[in-house]
Amino acid sequence: MSWATSPVGPGALVVTVAYSALLAWGIGVGLLLLHDARHRPARLLNPLFANPWARRLFAVHLAVVTADLLVIGPLALSNKSALWYWGGRVATLSSSLPLAAHLNRNTQSFGRLIGRWVVFRNVAEVGLHVAVAAAGLTWYGAYLLLWWVVAYRFLDVGPRRLLQRRYATPALAAAHPRGPLVNWAVITALYGLAALAVHARLVVYAGVPADSLPPHRAGSAEVAVVLAYNVVVAAAAWGLARRYSESRVAAAVATPSA
Repeated sequence: MSWATSPVGPGALVVTVAYSALLAWGIGVGLLLLHDARHRPARLLNPLFANPWARRLFAVHLAVVTADLLVIGPLALSNKSALWYWGGRVATLSSSLPLAAHLNRNTQSFGRLIGRWVVFRNVAEVGLHVAVAAAGLTWYGAYLLLWWVVAYRFLDVGPRRLLQRRYATPALAAAHPRGPLVNWAVITALYGLAALAVHARLVVYAGVPADSLPPHRAGSAEVAVVLAYNVVVAAAAWGLARRYSESRVAAAVATPSA
């Protein structure tokens, strides 16, 4: 194996540092959004998050996805636990759907090209998970889905927000008419590069469990814990989405149009 593809070689270390920086950047943007939503709503790229129920819904989503990527998923892989792996992923999906249904403004914030790309990518990724589950989970497939598809929830956030600043106002958009196209090209390239890096196993802390490791057999108590976790996440996410919808209706009734 050459130094460029060795899990402990310089190539892998460079890729791991870049990958980790993008992950940290994305998580940091999420935390900054929560801060701005509470204290500086005028700075929000998506003004819908100024609503306190929307802010709480996003906080639940951020916590669930972070837990899936950094805690539940890695533990499930290292122990070959299909129960925990799919339990974490179902929780991620159930916390994502209310955001997509009520708070998705990617088209308005980043332009039609990126807005459509995000929708297409999300649908394709759900389909990919269904296909992997239907074909029978392999641990390489689980590894790829976790460190590529789930991780990409964070990997593109920082660059996408940074590049959006080039066309954030009408004057800037007129001066940089290709801004959305450049942004889309960069985040799409990151998507492909992330897939290649994970496939080549260049992220040193992300690994595929050894074939010799026997799959974990979950007991009834574990099944109950995973079910309870998913029920709590789903109830919190959809309950907050309902409160958000009710607050919007109440605001509209209190402020009738002239």
